[in-house]
Parts: sequence; C-alpha cells; structure tokens
Amino acid sequence: MATVELEVAHLLRRAERTRTTGERGDPRPDGSLDRSGYLLLQALRIHGPQHVTALAERLGLDGSTVTRQVVALERAGHVTRARDPLDGRAVVVEPTSAGLDQLDRHRTARSAVYADVLDGWSPLDRALLAELLARLNDDLDDYRRRRDAD
Repeated sequence: MATVELEVAHLLRRAERTRTTGERGDPRPDGSLDRSGYLLLQALRIHGPQHVTALAERLGLDGSTVTRQVVALERAGHVTRARDPLDGRAVVVEPTSAGLDQLDRHRTARSAVYADVLDGWSPLDRALLAELLARLNDDLDDYRRRRDAD
C-alpha cells in the first residue's frame, strides 16, 4: 500500500503542475477554472441547478467551502445564486451560459493535455486507467462516508 500512496501523491502533484496557476477559489488570470470551480460547474451541468447543501454533499465538501467557491464563480459570471422559491432560507445555484462556455473551454484544454500525455497508450490501457480511477474515486467517497458516520 505504501507504493500506491506514494504514486497517488506523485500523480496529484504532477497533475497540478500541468494547470495554470491562480488563487484558490478565484478565477485564474487567464480565465481558466481552478479544480473547485471546474468540479462545481460540472456538477451543475450534469445535475442541474442545486442547493448549496446538495452541491456540498455531492462534492464531499463542507457547505461553507462550497459557498466560498460559489461566490468566486458568481463574481466571475459563471453562476447565479437565488433564493429557493419553495424555501426562502435555501440558495439555489445555477450555471450561466458564460460559465458553461468556460467549462467547455476548460475541458477541451485539459482533454488535449491528457491526449498528449497518453498518446503512446493503447485504447485498452486508456480505458483501464479511466475505469480504475473511477473505482478509486468511488472507494475514496465510500471511505469518507464510513469515516464520517463513525
């Protein structure tokens, strides 16, 4: 297991080095998204407008953390926030068309990086990598839920 832990640490560091730098939670100088903004917009694209609490649960984060990320995305024009008409205490977050456009540009750019990195890999190896990473992410989520339940 020590080798897996070390390789994951190296993976995270190297993956981060392929990104454009910028302040955490804020739009980057070149307009690209940080990881938090990317994942939040992706969740909104897939699952539609959501309460901050639903986004926090979906992303495995604290509500205050998601609120800070939403505020940064709102300042950048990537999302809007509005009171839920059915529950005035809750806030609903919705992506803007500009936010979805930025998400598409970001995904295209990141996909190009990984297409280049994995150029020498066979289609089978790429598919296996995707499958194993999805499995690892699911198992990490399960671990967090079990830990939080204790």
